[in-house]
Amino acid sequence: MLMGIMKGEIYGFLIDEEILFDINKKRLIRFSDDTELRAVTISAVSLSVNLVRLLTLLLTSEKGVVVSKNDILNNVWEDNNLSSSSQRLWHAINELRRKLMAMGLSSDFISSVRDSGYFINNHKVTPLFYG
Repeated sequence: MLMGIMKGEIYGFLIDEEILFDINKKRLIRFSDDTELRAVTISAVSLSVNLVRLLTLLLTSEKGVVVSKNDILNNVWEDNNLSSSSQRLWHAINELRRKLMAMGLSSDFISSVRDSGYFINNHKVTPLFYG
């Protein structure tokens, strides 16, 4: 056990082989390489605790499976003794989409199903674990 982290515990996710989602550091980091210039560009955005919970929940669900709005409200807010609402969820989804787009992901990375919930749309997502 290293600093309270157990072997096999999830560290984060690699999205489309370029974007690292570091759960504990609460940030997204993109590594872009330009082979012609022999350069690597690194960009990062920070996420709030609630956005980390939201993105983690969506990324850990089965591919293409809709996570219901109620499950999101419970897991992100209610289970953490925070008040939830549809408006809060809508705001969080939009803020998360903006940050993901800043990292180069498409606006439909998080897709919605009207009156039902949200899911991650057709992207390669690889979970990363502590060794």
